[in-house]
Amino acid sequence: MSTAAFSDTGIDRPAPEGLSVLDPFVQAGIVGSYEVELARTIHRLDDRLEDSVILALALAARAPRFGHVCVRLDDLTIQLAELEGDEPIDLPWPPLEAWVEAVRTSPLVADPATASIEPLRPLVWDGGRLYLQRYWHYEVAVADDLAERADGGRGGRSDPETAPTLSGVLDIVFGPDDSSRPDLQRRAVEVSMGPGVSIIAGGPGSGKTYATARLLAVAHLLASSLPSGSWPQVALAAPTGKAAARMGEAVTVAAESLAAEGVVEPELARRLASIVPTTVHSLLGWKDRTHFRHGRSDPLPHDLVVIDETSMLSLPLTAKLLDAVRPDARLVLVGDPFQLASIEAGTVMSDLVGPDPQLSAGRPLSGRVTVLSDMRRFAEESGIAALAAAVRDGDADAALSLLAGGARDVTWVDPGDVPGVDAVVDQVVAAGADVVTAALRGDASGALAAARSVKVLAATRHGHLGVDDWTARIESTLAARIDGYLPRRRWHIGRPVMVTGNDRTNGVFNGDTGVVVHTGATAVVAMPSGLEIRHLAPSRLDRVETWWAMTVHKSQGSEFPTAVVSLPEWRSPILTRELLYTAVTRAEGRLTLIATEEAVRDAIGQPMARASGLQERLWPD
Repeated sequence: MSTAAFSDTGIDRPAPEGLSVLDPFVQAGIVGSYEVELARTIHRLDDRLEDSVILALALAARAPRFGHVCVRLDDLTIQLAELEGDEPIDLPWPPLEAWVEAVRTSPLVADPATASIEPLRPLVWDGGRLYLQRYWHYEVAVADDLAERADGGRGGRSDPETAPTLSGVLDIVFGPDDSSRPDLQRRAVEVSMGPGVSIIAGGPGSGKTYATARLLAVAHLLASSLPSGSWPQVALAAPTGKAAARMGEAVTVAAESLAAEGVVEPELARRLASIVPTTVHSLLGWKDRTHFRHGRSDPLPHDLVVIDETSMLSLPLTAKLLDAVRPDARLVLVGDPFQLASIEAGTVMSDLVGPDPQLSAGRPLSGRVTVLSDMRRFAEESGIAALAAAVRDGDADAALSLLAGGARDVTWVDPGDVPGVDAVVDQVVAAGADVVTAALRGDASGALAAARSVKVLAATRHGHLGVDDWTARIESTLAARIDGYLPRRRWHIGRPVMVTGNDRTNGVFNGDTGVVVHTGATAVVAMPSGLEIRHLAPSRLDRVETWWAMTVHKSQGSEFPTAVVSLPEWRSPILTRELLYTAVTRAEGRLTLIATEEAVRDAIGQPMARASGLQERLWPD
């Protein structure tokens, strides 16, 4: 395997003196500059360390860069999955038993019983997993906190006298309970109204927002029926600004629907709609990358905290969140366990849901997880829904059969089919022309609607049919067809943009989108703001990129009437089951998939593998 293929190491020189054990791993692209510098620092403090321990330290430090919380020395295929290629990597791994013993007994390494004793050691060996000290503490803190909340041990309270009242309020919001046909949304809300923590899991259109809106209604109706009669303090949050905005829009629509159905009074519907979701970082009072205003010594004041898109939460941020939520508050974590996980370390949502929460009893989160199974967004005969289910279940034959079967709402194009790809490009360009023409005439609403009507989601940024390739194709074609469209200018009229960094001063967040529109003498960036549109001067936006196409990772939390998904033709570690599932489920009405049969099989056959001990702590065998 060519070492030139690995650019993540950041170094092209041998490891420092005394660390020659790392040389082959540096050359193979496994160990990077951060790991080498950490090993060098530790080696300076103790130059008697065994080579195998130095290698283990480097691997444990490397793990979070690739989303792992820890490293398993007995199963390195998980950690090194991104290095898979046509040829196996031949490296001088230490003999396993001797390696484990050297690590376990090293002065660098603590065990769970001694991990919190000063002075702290840089590594922790726990249950066959090797952690950096900090990540071990995050994982144990999250598991312990959730277990305590689940059994009410952190001060959660449950008043038996309110149970009949809760049942009556649930009947108002959901209708009388039908034991012959369990209502999973009702069950999710009932569990969430208990003390402590609850998890609402499900795919797109399964009713998570429906349940969330009714949870808010039940919480307010129940509070108004109690002697105190005061409204509960509620916080809604999501990991990104875009996801928070979508959460707010969905809750507003659901609240209006509750009023229209006569379930709640208009005044209460307006109150529910007035709860503005924010990012988790903003909720916690972000000071810098790792420090927040709110924590155990200054907890959040809210009685009910609902977090959407929990699959995007990293393990460290989850630990900070749990530390800040009051012990007696209700915490509801909502998300899709099958979507892509956070780009940072951890697989929090899938770990919370566990292997089969409906059948597992006696575990910390038993009875706290509700999995919503019906995809209500899609029609009963939807090819998108059937394809998503096949991908989720790892059934490549069923997925390919559906793709080849010509479902009404799904189109499959081989990237080698030049006329077929050209036809898709024409469809995308036609939507782009609608964006530009609306922007040129100052129609911000029309431009924004056109910009999301057909969206390209690429698995990669570079290469054939990657984000950059799609952007170049679209811009060059539009420039040739439309007078006044000048893509060489940065803030050209008709440019769709996506914000790439949080900017609290201007109230924009990573993932927010807009379009540059003409307003007479000047150009402004029109951006959705709830149900309204706000205009910002381009000079106020310094971190944006063109948004004709986006990576699948960036598309999380979004939905589009038509999604065009393109996968690389070569074998790539980025192709995973979760990536394809996430891409497919971004489509609301139509999906076009540009991919080879091999790429589809590779993606479905490669579930995302991340090393984590959280699921084992929450759902022990």
